Amino acid sequence: MHISALHHIGYVVRTIGPVMSRLIDEGATVLIEPVDDPIQRVTVALLMVDGITPIELVAPIEGMSSPIESRLKRGGGMDHLCYSVDDVAGALGHEEGNGALVVCKPVFAVAFGKQVGFVQRRSGMVIEFVEK
Repeated sequence: MHISALHHIGYVVRTIGPVMSRLIDEGATVLIEPVDDPIQRVTVALLMVDGITPIELVAPIEGMSSPIESRLKRGGGMDHLCYSVDDVAGALGHEEGNGALVVCKPVFAVAFGKQVGFVQRRSGMVIEFVEK
């Protein structure tokens, strides 16, 4: 498995609007406007913070059972690291071979127009892989 770069840091919020406004007031720029992803049952937006750190805001879609509800019950906040890889399925298999639990097999991500997948490592860290 070859990780080419940090794609973004995922941050779970109840609603995107207020957090996005606060980040913009602090100088962040919007890379991807909020978009609903019915496949993953979340709304996401991507912002560049301090000119170097891409932050993905992730919120549940109102009225849908969302996989991030348990994270929100613990207060939300930093949720995952996302890495760019050539082969999402291969990266998940590699991680699984090292003891990680695959929590989302490869699926199309509306915001990125690419395949993504998630694992939870033994340390508890959630890692997302997005295809280049």
